[in-house]
Amino acid sequence: MDRAGLSEAAEKLKGDVIVIEGDVTNAAEVDEAVSRTVAEFGGLDTLVTAAGIVTVEPAIDVSAEAFLKMMSVNVLGSFLPAQSAARHMSVNGGGNITFIGSVYGSVGAPKRTAYCASKGAVHNMMQSLAVEWGPLGIRVNAVAPTGVRTPMIQALIDKGQYNMQGVRNRTPLGRIAEPEEVAAAVAFLSSPEASMIHGIVLPVDGGWIANGYTW
Repeated sequence: MDRAGLSEAAEKLKGDVIVIEGDVTNAAEVDEAVSRTVAEFGGLDTLVTAAGIVTVEPAIDVSAEAFLKMMSVNVLGSFLPAQSAARHMSVNGGGNITFIGSVYGSVGAPKRTAYCASKGAVHNMMQSLAVEWGPLGIRVNAVAPTGVRTPMIQALIDKGQYNMQGVRNRTPLGRIAEPEEVAAAVAFLSSPEASMIHGIVLPVDGGWIANGYTW
């Protein structure tokens, strides 16, 4: 999301919101964003990492550059914000970190090799951080949505690269997720009600992973 999109979202949210534009793969920019947030609000209790990209391309055609970009944005772009936030949380009473993973972090899919690899890395990284940071009072989890009706997914649908009939066949609830449904799962994991939930991947997928019968 660019600054214009962030500003539009902030205007809709009202309340105390600041807009910071930056590169999640740049450690200095990430640290600056965390520092500004702490200065503005007096602390940082919750982090959600949501930056991500996807390409749909046969594995034999994927370039090294495209593969590395996917890993950089989706994996490094999740780790650096978590690392920077944890440095603050670890000396200020702890906090909550939630990564946006994917159902494709748990299963494979054709023409999405780089994306599946990146989301699998996010899921495993989350578990490692949960083990390491739990003693510091930092809970770490992930949500694993199926397709979500975001601009990125809508663009794939418009290009005919997103198989909506396949979604209906595979997903018992017969649809993709809405952004608000994923946000609700993240809000729960960040809440006191989830205080004993740590190191898990929470599917938000309408039963997609559970369904082994796709005829």
